[in-house]
Amino acid sequence: MVALISGGAKGIGKSLVEKFVKAGYKVAFCYNKSEEDAAILCKNINGNSELNCIGIKCDVRDYESVKNFVEQAVKIFGGIDVVVNNAGIANYDLLMDLKVSEWRNIMSTNLDSVFYMCRESIPYMLDKGGSIINISSVWGVYGAACEVAYSASKAGMIGLTKALAQEIGSSKITVNCIAAGAVNTDMNKCHSNETLAEIKEKTPLGRIGEPQEVADIAVFLASEKANFITGQVIEVSGGFR
Repeated sequence: MVALISGGAKGIGKSLVEKFVKAGYKVAFCYNKSEEDAAILCKNINGNSELNCIGIKCDVRDYESVKNFVEQAVKIFGGIDVVVNNAGIANYDLLMDLKVSEWRNIMSTNLDSVFYMCRESIPYMLDKGGSIINISSVWGVYGAACEVAYSASKAGMIGLTKALAQEIGSSKITVNCIAAGAVNTDMNKCHSNETLAEIKEKTPLGRIGEPQEVADIAVFLASEKANFITGQVIEVSGGFR
């Protein structure tokens, strides 16, 4: 079994790589700027044993770069069974202060990349089935002030998930979305302690999530236990509203 994971060097992506390898997958993940983190992750997983994961540099905003990532992964591991679209960035700004270039960068990273990854990966799954798992956010479900671009990109990911699930269900490919709440990653370092405290107050479980808690659900959605689940948005958020 082979899993492709975008944005796999740090945070939720790192946990995704670790959890899928533990579940018996060969994992190809991409990174852009986190080359050192990617190298350390691969070294820790592979050690002196067989090749269980590989990190490939890729700018997910660029179609040709994504195409190259997918082709390299298939060449190395022989196919694709699971795709996890995890790469993403955020910003924190009022809409009227948001630069057009920042808007485009967020949309390209968070949403265009999902289209590119799916477009290039699906042909390898059509004959045998598979799973596509998109890592969205509760902000894509409920929205968040000062995060309009991020919320819009993650909402777009949810729409893509639901439509694609209908489009390729006959090929036994499931497509689901995880709407993560606030998770303990570098991305949330843009929030002040006060903001994080407010998020915890709005979360019934009263805490920030951990990357592995999101990764565990992704592995489940890729398993045979989830064969009859598709087109769904599963919130891993501690009950955040």
